[in-house]
Amino acid sequence: GDDPPPPAMKRERSNSLPNLAVDGGDMVQRMRQALRRRGLGEVDTVFDDGYVQSIMNRTKNGKQRTFEYSLDKLEASLRWRREYGAAEVTYQDVAQSLAPQHMIWHGFDSLGRPILYVKPSKMDLSTYNTENYLKAHVYLLERGISMIPKGETTFVLVADASGLGNKHTDLKLMRQLAHIATLAYPDRLGVLIVGPVNMIVRGIWTVVSRLVSATVSSKIRFVPSPRKAVSDMLRHGCQPPEW
Repeated sequence: GDDPPPPAMKRERSNSLPNLAVDGGDMVQRMRQALRRRGLGEVDTVFDDGYVQSIMNRTKNGKQRTFEYSLDKLEASLRWRREYGAAEVTYQDVAQSLAPQHMIWHGFDSLGRPILYVKPSKMDLSTYNTENYLKAHVYLLERGISMIPKGETTFVLVADASGLGNKHTDLKLMRQLAHIATLAYPDRLGVLIVGPVNMIVRGIWTVVSRLVSATVSSKIRFVPSPRKAVSDMLRHGCQPPEW
C-alpha cells in the first residue's frame, strides 16, 4: 500500500467567481482569441485544444474555474515560457546535468501518458549546478509534453528515492521546481510516484507540501517500491528502466 505523507499545511480558500460553463470548441477558440489579444500568439503552437479545454474544465475550491481564472493561468504559463526561453533550451545546454542518465523519459502508461523516471542518487555531484539542473528539468518537461498523445494532457513522474541522502538534496531547487510546476506547467502532472520513503523524502515533502496546491498534493503517491507501483500502470509489454 501507499505510505502516508506528513500532513500538509491547511490553506485559506479564496472566494470563487461565478461559474462559466465550457461549451467545447467555441470556448477554446474564445480563450485563444483572448490570449492573442494579450500579445500571446504562441498559444496556437504551444497549447493544443485538449489542454486548453482541460484547464477550463477543472475545478477550484470545488467549483468550475471561471473563464478569467483560466485565462490568467494560461497567460502566466505562456509569459514564463517566453521569458525563460523554455522552447529554446537544447540538450547541449543541459548535457552536463543529464549525463548520468538518471532522468529519462521511458515508455508510456496504459492511458498513453509518457513517463519520466528520476533517480537523484545517481546524479554526478562533481558537476552539479542548481541553475543548470533547473534548466535540465525545463528541457525534460518541454520534451515530455511534446510526447503526450492526442486525448491526453498529462504525464507520469516516477521518483526512485533509493540511496537518497542529504548530499543529493537541494531545497532551493525543490522550491523552484514546485514554483515552475504550478506557474509554467499547470495541470500537466498526472501522478507522481515516490519511494521508498525515508527521512530525506519526508524532509523534502515538509518543504514542498507548503508550496503546492491541494490538487497537486492529491496526485502524489508515496510507496515502498516505485518500480512495483508503476509496473501496475504500464502498457502491456512495457517495463521500467533498469537502474
